[in-house]
Amino acid sequence: MVAANFDAHQYARRLIDAGFSPSQADVLAETTGEIMLEITSVATAVEKLECKMTAEFEKQRAYTDKVVAELRQAMAEQGQNMMRWILLVGAAFGLIQTGLLTAIVVKLLF
Repeated sequence: MVAANFDAHQYARRLIDAGFSPSQADVLAETTGEIMLEITSVATAVEKLECKMTAEFEKQRAYTDKVVAELRQAMAEQGQNMMRWILLVGAAFGLIQTGLLTAIVVKLLF
């Protein structure tokens, strides 16, 4: 990572060359190294969290897909049940109408 490439000694020399005192350069180099390590640590934690979140999203997606499939199947079954009831009720009304018409015809003829 970034901190692995940070050379505190070289950084301190550059600071001294730029006009900082050796003690200032040492403190800045040490502090900068610590900051770089912290940044690396945070980046690693973020990567781990991202992996966990991705896995959790995948689990949620799989669960959602399962529920949607179950709902679609249930809706298809309900649609079939409704068609059966519609046909049954239609047939019943047809029989009732036929019976009533037969009764009317019989009454008119006799």
